[in-house]
This record gives sequence, structure tokens and C-alpha cells, in this order.
Amino acid sequence: MKKILASFVLASGLAALLMAQKTPTVASGIPESELPDVVVNGFKGYKTGGYTVATAAWARDSALLLDPLPLPALKTYLSLAGDNAGQFVGADAVQVVKLSNNTEEVYAVAKFERQAVYFAFTCYKVNEKWIITVINANKDPAVVLPTAMMGSLPNS
Repeated sequence: MKKILASFVLASGLAALLMAQKTPTVASGIPESELPDVVVNGFKGYKTGGYTVATAAWARDSALLLDPLPLPALKTYLSLAGDNAGQFVGADAVQVVKLSNNTEEVYAVAKFERQAVYFAFTCYKVNEKWIITVINANKDPAVVLPTAMMGSLPNS
């Protein structure tokens, strides 16, 4: 009986380990096709032309262009973050929250050589075209990501 129980425990442990390796993490794989193109285009612009190109792509057709505070503040923040964090190397979508048929909140992490910067984009769909109405960015994920999401992030 002890051998059967030990075999069962060992088999259960191996099965759990295999399942854990195949289970995608929260940040691992939201396809680009499921993200508003304006968010994706901004990160692509970041990769090729830096934060100035990225912020221009994110602000395209948005009221952000008319507000004198958010865009310059974001550019200053990203300039300083880049100075400290190193070169931008890519980004991952963490989660997309559909708030309504025309509104989504996109959470992402920008990867730099020495640290990550977390983003929250409020996206609004007008005539089949996505625009960004709010951008929040911070090196501290607790400032940008919802509290409930913090407990569900992978430990790796």
C-alpha cells in the first residue's frame, strides 16, 4: 500500500510539473492581433526610433495631442527611464481588459537592458480605429497595474 501511495504521489508530482511547464504565464502570449494596433505600433516605433517616435505613434489622432501635460511629461519620464534602464529591447502585453465594446485597458511591460517599465494604455475605438486616451508608465508595477493583477503575475 505504501508503494502504491508513493507511486501515486510521485506520478502526481511529475504530472503537475509537466503541466506547469506547458501552462502559459500571464505575460506570455497575447497575440498582436488581439491588441489595439496603436499600442503595438508605438512599441514598434520605440524599437526603431526611440521614445519620441513611440509617443508620436501612441498620440496619433488622440486628444493627448491637445493636452499640454501628458505627452511632454511622458517623454521626459521615458527619457530619464531610458538613461537609467539602458536600451529598449522589446515589450510584452501583460493583460487586456475589455471595459466596453469600444474601450480597452492594455497593460504592458517594456523591457530595457537593466529594468522594466510598466504601462497602462486606455484605448478607445472610434469608427473602427483605436486611439489612446490615457497613458500611465512607471518602473514600479504597483503604480500602474491593478492590485488584483499583482497577485496573479508569475513569480519568474
